[in-house]
Amino acid sequence: MVGAGPRLRSWALILACAPPLLGGCVAAGSGTASGVAAGGAADPLLAPWILLNGARVAPAADATGTPSLSAGPLAFHRFVHVAAAAARGNDLYVVDAGAAKIFRYDIGLGVMTPVPGAPAQHATRVLVGGDFSLYVLDAQSRRVLRFSRSGQALATYAAGSDLARPVDFALEEPGGVLLVADGVLNQIVAFHPLGRAARVLAPRGDERERLRSVAALAAGAGALYVSDPACGCLVRLAPEGAVLDTFGHQAVFQPGPIAVDRHGRVFVADRFDQTLKVFVDGRLVRSLPAAALGLGQLGDVRIAGDWLVLSDGPSARVELLRIAPPGARPRSGPP
Repeated sequence: MVGAGPRLRSWALILACAPPLLGGCVAAGSGTASGVAAGGAADPLLAPWILLNGARVAPAADATGTPSLSAGPLAFHRFVHVAAAAARGNDLYVVDAGAAKIFRYDIGLGVMTPVPGAPAQHATRVLVGGDFSLYVLDAQSRRVLRFSRSGQALATYAAGSDLARPVDFALEEPGGVLLVADGVLNQIVAFHPLGRAARVLAPRGDERERLRSVAALAAGAGALYVSDPACGCLVRLAPEGAVLDTFGHQAVFQPGPIAVDRHGRVFVADRFDQTLKVFVDGRLVRSLPAAALGLGQLGDVRIAGDWLVLSDGPSARVELLRIAPPGARPRSGPP
């Protein structure tokens, strides 16, 4: 097992920033966004960019989804409990389960708007599609909802008895196929982009290489990746569901949220010791404690292009970090 890499920048000053002066409580590693820049050396793989614990709220957005700033002074909302987050382009979606709302934070404006009609519970997860539409996993109602950037309801994905307890989802890109993982039936339901259930993937393998449980799901290039707490490992699946291999044995003990970047690097939150672990070709190459990432606890983990999006529920924070390509050092600021 590889030991923890150098600590990332310290974000201790972030909680002291003043809401009236900022579009949100934001730290920018490069100093290019509003907020407080913190010192310290970056990890060779990750460079902090934004740490957010709230923002000013515009009551509504226009037809393009841009927050309306004509309502006068905007009230600051401090997150209560962040269950999940996801980003694409200039949009950062935050599930504030404590406030029972999903917010879309406009990174350029430093202002956010609530997504009307979107459920926000502790088991809610979010994804942003290639067309910038928002996918919301409504675990309680055993379905996925899709909204336009302006908040219009577009589609509902449900599969009756094939979804007993949805725990996570992923998008296959290109193509827009939605994959929803079930934590009771240990299977994955694939949905056509328009909402119809297309097929059920029941992972199959042998006694050694098999799937025992499903906690989280990610889609990579040509393969799917599943966190398997019962195995204490990660499982790589072929697109049709066959188990290709398992890895991370004795390296990850309680695998939770998982994400895969375009270079095939696997990022997983280990809930046992609260570390972010990074695997390349099945080999552990990084083990970063939550504290080294400026977080108290690792919640959801998502990839957005060259960004890593992390959430911290109890501390009610979201962090965006720039991921360095293989063989390069990361740089702070927007990709």
